[in-house]
Amino acid sequence: MSDSDEDHGSGRGEISREDREALKARAARIGSRLEQVKARRAPQLDSAARGAAFGQAFKIAIELVVGVSFGGLVGWTLDRYFGSTPWLLVLFLVLGFTAGMLNVVRSARRMQAEAEPLQRAAPSVESDDEDEDR
Repeated sequence: MSDSDEDHGSGRGEISREDREALKARAARIGSRLEQVKARRAPQLDSAARGAAFGQAFKIAIELVVGVSFGGLVGWTLDRYFGSTPWLLVLFLVLGFTAGMLNVVRSARRMQAEAEPLQRAAPSVESDDEDEDR
């Protein structure tokens, strides 16, 4: 930073045009280095996150299908044993669907609770450089 009085403006904490340009250039260099680091790390994190998300989705779908299937199997078996076709089958299909949905909701809540600390740490709004025009 320079020491001449005319570079400091009116002495109210203003910086000279040269210093401002030097700071902008330095910020641009830091920004480009940061983007390079992010670009190197992004593919690793992206593929791992995508695989984890696919696994969770598959698990949720299986939980729902197993709940309905198990309920149907139990209902069909009891209907054959008691001769009450199709009432117990319908009842246990509904119970199986309800149990499957309950498992889906539990899994979704658990995943949301695990992701909440990550969401709090992430910036809510990307910074925009409105002061670049000045």
